[in-house]
Amino acid sequence: MSALIEARNIHRKFGKGDLITHVLKGIDVTIEEGEFVAIMGKSGAGKSTLMYQLSVLDTPTEGELLVNDTDVLTLNEREATDFRLQTLGYVFQDYALVPDLSAQENVMMPLLMRGDDWQESKDTANRMLDNVGLEGKYPNLPGELSGGEQQRVAVARALAGQPKIIFADEPTANLDSISGTQIIDLLTCLHREEGQTIVMVTHEPEYAEPCDRIIYLEDGQIVQK
Repeated sequence: MSALIEARNIHRKFGKGDLITHVLKGIDVTIEEGEFVAIMGKSGAGKSTLMYQLSVLDTPTEGELLVNDTDVLTLNEREATDFRLQTLGYVFQDYALVPDLSAQENVMMPLLMRGDDWQESKDTANRMLDNVGLEGKYPNLPGELSGGEQQRVAVARALAGQPKIIFADEPTANLDSISGTQIIDLLTCLHREEGQTIVMVTHEPEYAEPCDRIIYLEDGQIVQK
């Protein structure tokens, strides 16, 4: 295996002057290709903040970060957007679907944004929706789907671009236990059968059981990895 993420001395501070909050305090972490890694810790430990740094959705205040052999801290805004579209996939706890777009169109959107052909994007979206068990749901708007189905659309969207890494931030937080287990089973299957690299933030120990490794955060620092 080779390292897909190498983070060194990552700090993240918010605010200015006397109101600075130091959320991440010198994080060192390496994630190998093909790993399924959970980030855990108590509320306020810095879990989501860490994932936002690793997933190139935010910029550390200090530190070094290589993702897929790219020094992402040197990228300008447009380059970072292109990098995310080409290399990374995201699943958020609130699904982050566009309410006025169908399931199919939500999955197509990042493909079209990176310049893929319309028909090719449509075919890929349908195939991804089939793969997550949403055959026949192509035209449904998010409001016509259950929470579990909406999260499956989000997983399909994350997979559509064949990302090197999928980042899942509390993907079960708004789901009942049955739907939550189904989403974890889906991610686990992707990892075991496809070798997909996945980084997931979760509060639930049982959802971290399929992971290869758990990174525990406490007060902005890693206490176990």
